[in-house]
Amino acid sequence: MQKPLLKLCGNRSYEDFLLTSQSPADYLGFIFAKGKRQVQPQEVKEWIGRHIPFSQKIVGVFVNPTNEEIAEVLNAVPLDVIQLHGNESIERVEELTAAFDSCFWKALHHQADTVSKMSAYAPFVDGYIIDTLIKGEWGGTGETFDWMSVPSYKKMAQKLNKICFIAGGIDADNVSNLLDLHPAGVDLSSGIEQNEKKDSAKLQLLIERMNKHVSIS
Repeated sequence: MQKPLLKLCGNRSYEDFLLTSQSPADYLGFIFAKGKRQVQPQEVKEWIGRHIPFSQKIVGVFVNPTNEEIAEVLNAVPLDVIQLHGNESIERVEELTAAFDSCFWKALHHQADTVSKMSAYAPFVDGYIIDTLIKGEWGGTGETFDWMSVPSYKKMAQKLNKICFIAGGIDADNVSNLLDLHPAGVDLSSGIEQNEKKDSAKLQLLIERMNKHVSIS
């Protein structure tokens, strides 16, 4: 099988960034919304400045942001992707994509109508993150959803010519089960963490199992 794109999200320190940036990941995510993994634009700017060059693209994660909040981050951090992980309406996403000349991804929680939502947001976004729905949480919960729906998400994304990442509770122990469904992208945060920081051993095991799965599939 073709190797899926890999996004390592929730980098909350320079040590996290240093570890993940030395991995074969394609994208590194930083969360600028309130929560335990929130980071500030100026500190991310400093981390990036201390560690150039690196090969990954940078994703900024926002939850129901104002234009000013996005602009503040863009003034400090050279984001390649703006990820909207809240309950932003189609109209609001349209406003944001008109205001900022950036690549946008929309996170959608796994529900009965998610496939139709993918179609509705399609004119204004470049890709999707499909995540687990947990009441009171936007993401990063470490909980999986029913992956039997992954093929339908993949099919719709291909039809719309969009990228689609699967998120929620992915780790080295279960990643092979997900890869059996051939997702275009894998997005994880808590699955490579120990004691609230990125863990080298967990990351290495994840990469090994992903590489092994690709080589034998």
